[in-house]
Amino acid sequence: MDFILKFLNMSQTNIIFNRIIDKSIKSGASYVHLEVGSKPVIRSGGRLERLEEEQIVNVDFLNDLAQTILSPEERNVLDKDKSLVVVKNFESNRRFRVDIFYQKKTLAFAFKYIQPVIKDIKKFGLSDEFIKLFQRREGLIIISGQHGSGKTAITASILEFINKSQSKYILTLEKPIEYILNPQKSIIEQREIGRDAHTFAEAIKFAQYGDADVVALSEIDSFASLARLFELIESGRLVVVIVEADSVPEAVEQLINLSPQTELEKSRQVLSDLLLGVIVEHFLPRRGGGQIGIAEILITIPPVSSLIKEGKYQQLNTVMQTSRDDGMCTKDQYLIELVRTGEVAYEDALLAATDKLSFRVAAK
Repeated sequence: MDFILKFLNMSQTNIIFNRIIDKSIKSGASYVHLEVGSKPVIRSGGRLERLEEEQIVNVDFLNDLAQTILSPEERNVLDKDKSLVVVKNFESNRRFRVDIFYQKKTLAFAFKYIQPVIKDIKKFGLSDEFIKLFQRREGLIIISGQHGSGKTAITASILEFINKSQSKYILTLEKPIEYILNPQKSIIEQREIGRDAHTFAEAIKFAQYGDADVVALSEIDSFASLARLFELIESGRLVVVIVEADSVPEAVEQLINLSPQTELEKSRQVLSDLLLGVIVEHFLPRRGGGQIGIAEILITIPPVSSLIKEGKYQQLNTVMQTSRDDGMCTKDQYLIELVRTGEVAYEDALLAATDKLSFRVAAK
């Protein structure tokens, strides 16, 4: 009898969960949040909205959900580490990244919807000059932004652009694998850290002795990984790496600061030679509904290399401001254009602006 009751509870959990997922996708939401004591919350158009018609989430519902979607091995990891990130396909082959963690001694879930179709790279507002970097034989491209800003989606679009236009061997090192890439003109292999390789450092080292032309990494987590990344690029590979940061200077500095104090100068020197460009993606509410992407763009030219070598990261903003003809753009410049074209409300743009005083003057 206990087994039958548990089965019925699990079935009811599936029905409720699939209903929540259906509503989130139909509303264009990017995230679904489930935590005890609150109604389900979705992020739509950059804003959080409660699903008022749903019941308040309770402990039993989340425990049943974890039992339903996780394998025994994954449940063991969750019990041990108190957090877990996985990618799962649900009803109708809808794919989500799932962040599961404990808060206030109870489970909580964050579901990130992975679009079934990889966007065209031009949808992200990148300059033609930046897109040309994807044709380079070797060098480093950094993709950055805050959590949930679309870094993985942009990376997938870059790889898909190369896949459709060039005959390359593309290798991804991810934790976890979100977008599934299908070979077209290129060969594609996707390795998941923790499942197909123990660590990023080991996977990068293995890639160095392989035949890959293009390598993409979902993160760089240690100096050992950074050092091997530099060696990989110097061996003649184009590398795309994701860094979680809110600005170009922060992204560059964060990567360098993986180095111990004794290696900082050397790391700055190497990065100044290998870096091709950086993009930082931001999302704002679009006037009339939905979201619009804003790309902060840096392309390496001699002044950029010199500033990185000297550790003067904040001055990279000045180079971007004065190098529009080279395909660069600051976030504030992009915001001003969007306000003038009416695509973004002035108030939303001002809230996102880096230099609010200068923005007020320029956007009026």
